[in-house]
Amino acid sequence: MAVVQDGKKCLGFGHPRTFLFAERCAITIVERHPALRNTGQQIDLRGQGIDAMRTLGIEPAVRAIVVNEPGVRILNAAGRLQAYFGSNKTGKGAQAFSAEWEIMRGDLCKVLYDATVGLDGVRYVFGKTVEGIEQQSERGGGSGKRAPVRVTFSDGGVGEYDLVVGCDGVGSRVRRRMFTDGREDKVVPVGMWNAYYTVPPAEGDTDDATWTHYPGRRYIMTRRDRPDCRRVYLGYGGDDAEILRRFKHGTLEEQKQAWRDVFSPDMLDAPQVRRFLDGLDSPEADDFYSVEFAQVKLDNWSEGRVTLLGDAGYCPAPITGMGTSLALAGAYVLAGEIARACGKQAQEERVNPWDNIPAALAAYETTLRPFVQFVQDVPIQRIVGLMLPQSAWAIGLLHWVIWLCAVLRLDKLYARFGSDDRGPWKLPHYPELTPPKQA
Repeated sequence: MAVVQDGKKCLGFGHPRTFLFAERCAITIVERHPALRNTGQQIDLRGQGIDAMRTLGIEPAVRAIVVNEPGVRILNAAGRLQAYFGSNKTGKGAQAFSAEWEIMRGDLCKVLYDATVGLDGVRYVFGKTVEGIEQQSERGGGSGKRAPVRVTFSDGGVGEYDLVVGCDGVGSRVRRRMFTDGREDKVVPVGMWNAYYTVPPAEGDTDDATWTHYPGRRYIMTRRDRPDCRRVYLGYGGDDAEILRRFKHGTLEEQKQAWRDVFSPDMLDAPQVRRFLDGLDSPEADDFYSVEFAQVKLDNWSEGRVTLLGDAGYCPAPITGMGTSLALAGAYVLAGEIARACGKQAQEERVNPWDNIPAALAAYETTLRPFVQFVQDVPIQRIVGLMLPQSAWAIGLLHWVIWLCAVLRLDKLYARFGSDDRGPWKLPHYPELTPPKQA
């Protein structure tokens, strides 16, 4: 039985559709919000994540919700176009900034929820969190059924499960409670904060993404997935102690004010800046949240019969563009290794299926870790430095390089001859899994 709570990036990371043998399992998904969270900003699938999506049988449903983002415009502080890079929608070669599979987080949540909510043995529980995890080694209750993990919930309830899966994001509660040896979470900040929120539309808004750099390691990016709004991304890589304190510990209003202060007063006359800062007070901005970009690097993702999935176990940092893809691939590998170890392998070894869960978790990590390491093994500090120049001179140099790449059409060459796969790792095949029915 899997307990999955608080799917921060996407509830689907822990959805039982990834456990394609769900008819043989009793699965509970625990979400801390009172209802399905169908909000959130734009995410994408790339490389092996696309393979995982197709293998899980949800491609038709995902294709129906893809955002039409033609490309990205690089603008200077005066609002003038410096370079344009179109998306690659051919289905071949490397993806551009605007990927073929651009999706709103909430829409992907809904796809995964709809694919699983009606399955026998699957139960959703909303409005709860996991507050305690106690691993047991003995059979309990005299029932004869093994229940090695005792979970305490925020409402005081207690449940016993054969497997607990934490897919509750970078700040995972499950991760903080699963390790019993006192080790500290290895959450490594990359030196960059982002705020995400929605503002009302305005005349002249484009369907393209836009990216504008400002001195002081600041930027504003916008995207548009539908005509009745505009998505705003504020970025900051500076070291102002008071700003960072309010980002980390401030109330929601204090965080918003900190972001206003990041761009005030020197940038208020720049095109659109005042509009976006004023938009923090709009009703549409009730989806505002602020987050520090970080990687999660753990020596192991499992402890006994508790394991981690997606950002909770191996967040690569959003600037890699691979968080959703890693999570989908990880869910598929975890499901496949459980099906393998607890199915035919358990029968051949003449053991109860739940006795092989630790072996399945070990195989999950052995199989997936090379992919995770490749995605995480990037010069991330250098990338952040390039994305967030300090001076106007450095921004000008960056824009000149970007302009040259656009003029020489290097992005087109890369899209044609490059690969969107991240490294040599390939999604494994698990014949033990029941093929999903196509929508």
